[in-house]
Amino acid sequence: MIETLYSIDVWLFYAVNHGMSNPVFDAIMPLYTNSRMWLPIYILGCLYLAVRQGNKGRWCAGILVGTVVILDQLSNHFLKETIGRLRPFDALGDVFQLVGSGGGSFPSNHAMNNAAAAVILSHFYPSLRPLWWTIAGVMAFSRVYCGVHYPSDVVGGIVIGSVVGWVVISATKRTSCDADARH
Repeated sequence: MIETLYSIDVWLFYAVNHGMSNPVFDAIMPLYTNSRMWLPIYILGCLYLAVRQGNKGRWCAGILVGTVVILDQLSNHFLKETIGRLRPFDALGDVFQLVGSGGGSFPSNHAMNNAAAAVILSHFYPSLRPLWWTIAGVMAFSRVYCGVHYPSDVVGGIVIGSVVGWVVISATKRTSCDADARH
C-alpha cells in the first residue's frame, strides 16, 4: 500500500515537473516560489493592515505574523527533522530543479505557511478568500513544478497549515468572546 502511494506521488511529481514544463512557467515559478520576493509584499501588507485597517487589521496582522513565524520554526526544527524525507532532487533522477532548497521535504513550509495565512486572511477578509487561496494554491504548485517537493509534501503542508490556521482563529474567537463577556 505504501509503495503504491509512493508510486502515485512520484508519478504526479513527474507529471507536474516534466509534463507541465514550459518556458513561461520556467521563468515565472522560480520567482513566485522565492520567499525573498514575497518578503517585502508580506511586510507592506502587514503594515497596511496594522495602520490602515484599524483594530481588525492589527489583530489580523498580529495573528498572521505570530502564526506563520511559530509554525514555520516548528516545522523546520521538529517535523522536517523528525520525518527526514529526502527532497525529490535528492531521491529521484532526472528532476528539473529550478530553485535551491534545504532540509527535509515533508511538509512543504511554503504550502503550510500560505495555507495558514489563507485561513486567517479569509476569516478577517472573506470577500478576498479566492485571492488568498489562489496565492496559496499557486505557491503549492510552484514547489512541485520547481522540483523541490513531492505533491504529498504540499498537500500535507496545506492540511497542516489549514488546521493550524483554523485552530488559531477558533482560539482567537473564544478568547475575544471571553474578553467581551467579562466587560
